[in-house]
Amino acid sequence: MLKQFNSNSRKLNRIIPKINPNNLVSTDLTGSLLNIELPSSASYQSYTRSNPNPIKVVNNKTTISDFYQEILEHSARYIQRNVDVFDNNANTLTIYSASLDYGTEGASPNNFEVLVFGLHIPGNYTIKEVGNNVVITLNEQYIDYDNVTINDIYVMGKLKE
Repeated sequence: MLKQFNSNSRKLNRIIPKINPNNLVSTDLTGSLLNIELPSSASYQSYTRSNPNPIKVVNNKTTISDFYQEILEHSARYIQRNVDVFDNNANTLTIYSASLDYGTEGASPNNFEVLVFGLHIPGNYTIKEVGNNVVITLNEQYIDYDNVTINDIYVMGKLKE
């Protein structure tokens, strides 16, 4: 917004050069300025403006990235998915063509569930992405693989396909 001019405004110090009228061509109204006389008191000084309150530019790239990851963590929804393969020798469950969607938090037994016949098993397991698969390694023998089929085991977590 422009400020309105008033008598209290700062006055500008302008130097107007003096023109020697002897150097004007009489037929030319605009005149040819051969010599311009400057007042002897005029001295040109340049002033460099500096900001007395400089602002430090801060790189917020990591803060913004972390905030974005946090939004993803809380906006992703839990998906129920059946296990594709279980290995009773290695005590692992594998879900093919899936990845975890936990952002910076990471999947853990606190935010991931393994259910057998609809019952939650104890949280003594680890969840990892291996290639394009999600592998759940059970640290103890919670599942009787002789009486359980793949359709009886499912997981609930934040998964992407």
